[in-house]
Amino acid sequence: MEAATPMSPESLTTVEILESISVTHRNQALEMLRTFAYELRSEQKWEELYSKHPGPMKKMAKQALKEYKEGKSREL
Repeated sequence: MEAATPMSPESLTTVEILESISVTHRNQALEMLRTFAYELRSEQKWEELYSKHPGPMKKMAKQALKEYKEGKSREL
């Protein structure tokens, strides 16, 4: 049997908070936390990618700005 990995103080605090609310609210809070964590991971991946390879993003930004100035862009 594998030894359990100890939880960080932050994780323990999260568990304590979740255990203090009703199951219905706990499930809602967990879903919100999942969504928030997914967005943070996604943002972190973009930041890492940009820091390693800024060239393509800069090129796309320049192209987008050029198209905007030429009136070739439209609002989403």
